[in-house]
Amino acid sequence: MAKMKTLHLIGLLFVSLFSLMNFCQAITSAEENGQMGVVVIAHGVPMPMMPMWNERVIRLVESVKSPYPVETAFLDYEKERTLEKAVKRLEAKGVNEVLVIHLAPCSYSSHHEELYYLTGFRKDLGIYTQIAGKPIQSTIKRFAISPCMDDHPLVTDILRQHAQELSKDPAGESLILLGHGPVEEVENVMWVRQLKRIGREIRKSLNFREIVCMTLRNDSADLIRDQAYEDLRETASRLAINSRVIVVVYSLGEGMLQEEVKRILNGVQVVVSTKGIVSHSNTVKWIEATIKNGMNQPKVPPINRKWSVMDRETGKPIGTHHYGLL
Repeated sequence: MAKMKTLHLIGLLFVSLFSLMNFCQAITSAEENGQMGVVVIAHGVPMPMMPMWNERVIRLVESVKSPYPVETAFLDYEKERTLEKAVKRLEAKGVNEVLVIHLAPCSYSSHHEELYYLTGFRKDLGIYTQIAGKPIQSTIKRFAISPCMDDHPLVTDILRQHAQELSKDPAGESLILLGHGPVEEVENVMWVRQLKRIGREIRKSLNFREIVCMTLRNDSADLIRDQAYEDLRETASRLAINSRVIVVVYSLGEGMLQEEVKRILNGVQVVVSTKGIVSHSNTVKWIEATIKNGMNQPKVPPINRKWSVMDRETGKPIGTHHYGLL
């Protein structure tokens, strides 16, 4: 009996020591890994165009519930809230892993690639390298970049609601889903594909007569932008012959793009939604859902940049203005 008690005590001691070792190892691991921090970054707008836009984004991010410290940053037009300064503020809080959440409609853009460059995932940005500046300098051990809002179910639901608010009889109406669009030709294909996926989801609950997906591309070269505007006007005019036309713009804010659409479609019978994504509570939910994924963010599917038709003299794709970020 005494021998059994001794063995039992030895066993308990072994278990206690093992648990203590695991506890110490966990503490050491936590100290080595540090804490995750989050930067929510948007593009930013110059003051004369939309005076309160940047402040509105800051207030939106401040309403996010997160177990980790969160900073707001802008890619442009906000010198005190750059990505590098946001990372420095997180460093001061003991963070050494940073999740960068890109608050933007589509992952296929030079701006999204810019985040990969600034955080060291890309060596350069091709023709955009000089504009982007230098990669950030920090002591952060690990960065992760989230996909943009893309066709996330929470975002699709926002656009569905914006369309439903203006709809009276979907069977007799047509919907134009309109995105800002990128400069690059290849990226534009991906934007339109994304909008079409959203359109297919909307059709499941709102059976519009027709859903057309397009981009404005108002940052592109004159000829490309003008053609996009002309295509939009022609499409809206065609749809208006046999149906009531609703236009929903997939943009963060309301005002700038929506007013541009009204100007382009002046004289055409359409109803344009005045709402943007940030005015909906799902945007905060999307940020919170992205934070829950932590540093293990889903990968954005790469673009197949192989071309079958090439210009024999230049060796570059026929019919493109730029050739994509390689």
